[in-house]
Amino acid sequence: MAQLSRRDFIKIVSISLGTTAASLLDSKLALGQFLEPVKIDNPLAQYPNRNWETVYRDIWRHDSRFTFLCAPNDTHNCLLEAYVRNGVIVRIEPTYGYGKAADAYGNRATHRWDPRCCQKGLTIMRRFYGDRRVKAPMVRRGYLRWAEQGFPRGADGRPSAEFFQRGTDEWVKVGWDQALEITAKALVNIATTYSGEAGKDLLRRQGYDPDMVEATQGAGTQTVKLRGGMPLLGATRVYGHYRLANSLALLDAWIRKVGPEQALGARGWDNYSWHTDLPPGHPMVTGQQTVDFDLSAAEHAGLI
Repeated sequence: MAQLSRRDFIKIVSISLGTTAASLLDSKLALGQFLEPVKIDNPLAQYPNRNWETVYRDIWRHDSRFTFLCAPNDTHNCLLEAYVRNGVIVRIEPTYGYGKAADAYGNRATHRWDPRCCQKGLTIMRRFYGDRRVKAPMVRRGYLRWAEQGFPRGADGRPSAEFFQRGTDEWVKVGWDQALEITAKALVNIATTYSGEAGKDLLRRQGYDPDMVEATQGAGTQTVKLRGGMPLLGATRVYGHYRLANSLALLDAWIRKVGPEQALGARGWDNYSWHTDLPPGHPMVTGQQTVDFDLSAAEHAGLI
């Protein structure tokens, strides 16, 4: 390059640019001939192979479908539809059926709730088939040892911390009979431990407010706190916790040897009292939690 004169360099560059331009021109002419419009009377008859569309449409193919109530752990128990293929749920969709609901007076709910399906509902089949789904009774290893050792407690009534390593303890799979036995024995132990004046003294030693201790009236069952789920979750399944809370009065009668008039069950907590994650103004005014149909019924009220 050191021996190349300026004149020779310009010649070389000019020749190279000319050759490139000619090549591009030839390509453009060839491309123009290739893209020359062709008159087609029936585009559908001339369209190329469309088999690829079958693959796309197959995504939505299903063998059967069924309607179910979605209750992962929220407020609504939405009515959803599951589509099944090869025995596996492949997608979830709303039913668009909310406007069909009517009360005893013939008032219909509003269609404005549709389409009703949140992100949890759309993907709930991941929980059905997920490797973390709990399919059998499970108990923490430390709690299991506590039960097997007869529920040992310290002088103030507290169990040793070694039995209650929540968040770090391992889980052990047990049978239903064993799970029910552990639960029953634990309830008996708790209620017995905190019953009578001796039980109230243990609560005071653990630092509980004296007014709270007196509110138990000496019934150890009153130290058990049970919480059902959100409004309609409870109606379909987890209000059983409240029935259990009430039925523990039978346990109190057995432990303290009192009659039905003095027997006390456990404490029931609702979501608004417990963590108030929903609008408390609604139950303050209407006495009802924010159940969808109650809001729809407001439209038919003569006076609000």
